[in-house]
Amino acid sequence: MKISITFLFLILPFIGLFAQNATPLSEAEFEVHRAAIEGQSFDSKRLIKAKELSDAQYLQVGQIEAILKGFSLEGNKLAYAKYAYSTTLDAENFPDLIALFRLSTSKEDLKNFLSKRALPVVPKVAEKELVVEEEVTIVTEELVETTSTTVKVRTGPSPMDDPSFNAAKRAVSEESFESAKLRRVKQISDANYLLSSQVKELLDLLSFESSKLEYAKHAYDKTYDQANYDVVKEGLRHSKSKETITAFLKNKPVQEYEVEEEVVITEMTPTNTNTTTTVVSTTTAPTAMSNGNFINAKTKIISQTSDAKKLEEAKAMTDKNNLSTEQVKVIVEIFLFEENRFKYAKHAYPKTVDQDNYGLVVEALEKDNHKLLQDYIKNIDKAATENTLATGPSELSSEDFEALKKKLKGLALESHRFERAKTIVDRSKVSAMQVKQINELFELEETRLEFAQYAYTKTLNPEDYEIVRDSLNKSTSKYTLDRFIKEKTK
Repeated sequence: MKISITFLFLILPFIGLFAQNATPLSEAEFEVHRAAIEGQSFDSKRLIKAKELSDAQYLQVGQIEAILKGFSLEGNKLAYAKYAYSTTLDAENFPDLIALFRLSTSKEDLKNFLSKRALPVVPKVAEKELVVEEEVTIVTEELVETTSTTVKVRTGPSPMDDPSFNAAKRAVSEESFESAKLRRVKQISDANYLLSSQVKELLDLLSFESSKLEYAKHAYDKTYDQANYDVVKEGLRHSKSKETITAFLKNKPVQEYEVEEEVVITEMTPTNTNTTTTVVSTTTAPTAMSNGNFINAKTKIISQTSDAKKLEEAKAMTDKNNLSTEQVKVIVEIFLFEENRFKYAKHAYPKTVDQDNYGLVVEALEKDNHKLLQDYIKNIDKAATENTLATGPSELSSEDFEALKKKLKGLALESHRFERAKTIVDRSKVSAMQVKQINELFELEETRLEFAQYAYTKTLNPEDYEIVRDSLNKSTSKYTLDRFIKEKTK
């Protein structure tokens, strides 16, 4: 008798939370806001209008750049850059705006501002988790026993972790006015689930009793442990305020956000075997860049002044995002020269979420390049294709390496990232793939070249250093690295 058994776990379909007004504006929507700001009769009114937009909507660095170009006065431009920072979705790219300022004092002022601030707290991006059904086939003549096992699975959102919460508190403390502090704490609650104790800590950062009471009411719906909300009342000073919040809570249901579900697994044991095979697998699928983000990225690529610069910008964007095949095809068709189309098609393949459809990209190239790209895809190293952390041996675990990369991304200045990266390779041998991934965190080509040379002798598999060469954008840099390696291997 042949029996097919299929096990299926139901997993919560979304991890993470959307916050109000945190979805990036589309190109058309942003253009309406930008035109309204630029249409103001005075620079001071443009500043007020721009601040209103940042109060209501999270923006990307490219959008902030477009707004800054509309200001006439350097002082207003600097004031808005600082104001917009805490509601920026991709604040790690904020140093790009320094080049917009004419005066060296303004450039230095913004650099100092960024060096003293952690990355702002922004809404978590929803990440879809797909469920894979796997079929287990057991061949036997007779089943003699059926057993069921009940597994308890906890589902639901997670409260804000301590590092993120501490960064959020710092952002609130840096605000000068009570109204701005109140706006920030509301944004934090809108973007995350908080513990009652965390709500109280934010409450303590507010000075006015009216602000404290307003926030205590606002935060309740996104509090993870609502049953403990009496803790928040301790942050109110006046008895009347405590009575008000007590009356408010009487009309509010207590929501249990962590739910315990029971999943039953049934196993059948055949007569002629001592083992039963059960396979249950879940995988988290990467998601492609959102349509709004992609439109903004495409606009930035098109705005570059040459085909070579468009390729450089497209590669940098792709290194930071996952793309669909259709999105890769759209970018390929931006380039004038076939050589650049082919280079980008190769570069984007490992970051494409639906690689089975890459034939669309192949067809966008000239026929002479069809087979070349197909051969590249066929022979590409599996580790590079899946964007894994290492090819070859490494003394760093995946977890440690990811943590180190996160710290590097959090540094505002390129020079600080470079010094920290050198410390990493000084303290632990790394793989060529890890060197490449660190190198891609640098914005400047000269920094990438210098780090590639510095890390070479500290790499456990230098024979694979061709991977690192791919992180350089200019042919002169690649030639310089080739010469350096040749000298080292003599």
